[in-house]
Order: sequence, then C-alpha cells, then structure tokens
Amino acid sequence: MKKKGLFPLTIRQLELFVQAYELRNLTRAGQSLFMTQSAATQNLKKTEDELGIYLFERSTRQIVPTQAGDCFYLHAKKIISEYNSSLQDLASLGEELTLYYFDMPSSAIKDSVISALWAIDPYLKINQKDCRMQELLNKPWSSGCLYLVPEEFIDDPAMYSIEVAAVQHFVIMKETHRLHTKDEIRPEDLEGETILLPSNSEKAFHHLRLALNQLSELNIRYQSAVADDAKELIPRILSFGGVAIVPEYLTRDVPGILIRPYKDGIAIHVKLAYKGSLQPRIIKLLSDFQKRSHNDSASS
Repeated sequence: MKKKGLFPLTIRQLELFVQAYELRNLTRAGQSLFMTQSAATQNLKKTEDELGIYLFERSTRQIVPTQAGDCFYLHAKKIISEYNSSLQDLASLGEELTLYYFDMPSSAIKDSVISALWAIDPYLKINQKDCRMQELLNKPWSSGCLYLVPEEFIDDPAMYSIEVAAVQHFVIMKETHRLHTKDEIRPEDLEGETILLPSNSEKAFHHLRLALNQLSELNIRYQSAVADDAKELIPRILSFGGVAIVPEYLTRDVPGILIRPYKDGIAIHVKLAYKGSLQPRIIKLLSDFQKRSHNDSASS
C-alpha cells in the first residue's frame, strides 16, 4: 500500500490510466493523450498516491497491472463513460440563438464567425437564416436575434453591434480590358471609365457610394450604368464592358473575368448586431468573441 496523497483525481488522469492499462505501455498511453513521458509518469504517480495503492508493476519493457489495477480499471472505464454521457446531455441543453445573415456576404464570413462562436461554446445551437436586403431595410429587426450584416444597415440607435470583419474592395473587368496588366487598381486608373453599379437604390451599397464620392473628390471623371442587382454585374461586364467595384465576398472565378485589388482605403465593416436583450450567456459569448477577434487582429 502507498500513503494516500492530496491529489483529487481528474478525468484526464483516469483516461491516462485506462490507456496505460490497455496498451501496457505508459509512454504510448501518454502519446495518445498528447502528454510527454515525464507528464504521463507524474500523472500516474499522482493517481496512485491519491488512491494509496500501486496500479502497475513496473519492468524495463512494460507495465503489468496489479490486482488493484484490474479492479480500478473497471471503475475508471465506467466513470469515463458516465462523464462522456453527461457531456452529450449538456450538449442537448446548450444555449440557442438565431443568426440572420445578409444574403450577399459570402459563406466564408458566416462560417468563420460560427466556427469562432463554437470554439468558445461547442454546445451552442445556431439557427441560421438567410435574409434579403429588403427585409433589412423595410422590416423591424426581431428582438433577441443576431444579424450578420454590413454596418450600413445598422442605423437604429437601439441596436448593439460588434465588429466581425473589414472587407476590402476589388475591381472586376473583362480579361481584355485596358487595365488587365495592372496588379492592382487605384482610383486614378478609373479616369474616363464606365463603372457598373449593382443598384440605384439610395439605401443600398453605402460603401459603393463612398467610393464614388471619393472619385468625385479626386476630380476623376467616370460614367455609370446600373445593373438590376449584384448578380447581374458579371453578365453585364462580359456583354458591354466597363468595370465594377465590389466587396471581396462578391468576387468569384468566372471565365473571362479578371479580379484586381482596389486600393481605395474604403472597407465594408461587417458586424454582428442585435436589438433588445439576449441571454446572459450569449452576451458573455459575444464578449469573448470580441476579445478573441481583437487579439487576433493585434497579433496579425
């Protein structure tokens, strides 16, 4: 018998013991749990000290369970099984939220946000709903729901929001366009160009209006044409020429179309916004998300 210690057993110690018992090798057991050999040895010693018994007889080649080890193995397996079952039960009771996302931001933005939220709370249930631009402009936002949208749609002082991403602009054009040799497009390159606009709505595409205002301030002359919606930009360019200034989430590989970065200094700030109250755990989740996003931006 060993003298009992003061080390309350952890699930990780039990998992190490079970792996060592089944593999008959402490080094390989530690490796299966991403432990160094010294860490595995120390954890097993703490387990034996807490129980006050030897679980294995050591030899130069392998470890052999003692009678007490055989007995404890059955209990350890049961404890680990119960623990894993409890995690599954907790998952079914996890916090739930509804996330509306603007139909234009690419799935890359939405998926990265959801992945980051799940990294903080793996049991979070997220109901995803696609919302159209007119819904955002003309209908009241549901209280207690999250909206992943460009900040231009957040004009209600009662709305709360946190930054998610700053999306840069690109210029799309035909492969035969006069600017096709440039690696990047600057505002002055658009002198005399026809710029295709995805909408003539006064409320839509605030970021594009900023870009056009910038051209006017720089005394850069351009012509404009209007497509029915953003999906018509590429077909119109392929048919009639011209260029379009678009956010990154609207760029996609299409035969006959070139994509070049637009050095405009203007970005679309995509945010998570909500109105009314959220569950306290969701508020904490968003706070952790914001801290993590801020740290990632600082480190990059």
